[in-house]
Amino acid sequence: MAEVESSMGRPKETVVDSAGYTVWFYPSGPNGRTTWAARFMPDGRLVNVEQRLIKENFARVQPGATTQKQIQEQFGPPWLTWRMPFMPMTEWDYRVLVDNRYFDWYVRFSDDGVVREAFLLHDPIYDTGNKN
Repeated sequence: MAEVESSMGRPKETVVDSAGYTVWFYPSGPNGRTTWAARFMPDGRLVNVEQRLIKENFARVQPGATTQKQIQEQFGPPWLTWRMPFMPMTEWDYRVLVDNRYFDWYVRFSDDGVVREAFLLHDPIYDTGNKN
């Protein structure tokens, strides 16, 4: 763990996942679109370092079943969160790069902590050549 901290710095967030592994998150947001996760065994040995904000991971999120805790364990801290007006939901926003295009990945949770919606929203202002 000391070697990882020496190389990557202090993590923005640390969680112990449901399998008992310690995960350190290194998000590059809000302008960056990656979150690197260093995963450690309970004895402190490094298991791997991987980019978590990828479409294959987004596809595993199941509305009605995935929990806020599972999202936190898998993706780390969002770059922005807010309570939705007029709806009993909280929304987390992750800025991501999918197929070389800029998106925001929104995850909406009901008050019971269950994912109700998760979707990518592309903003065309990010597209190359768009002057508007």
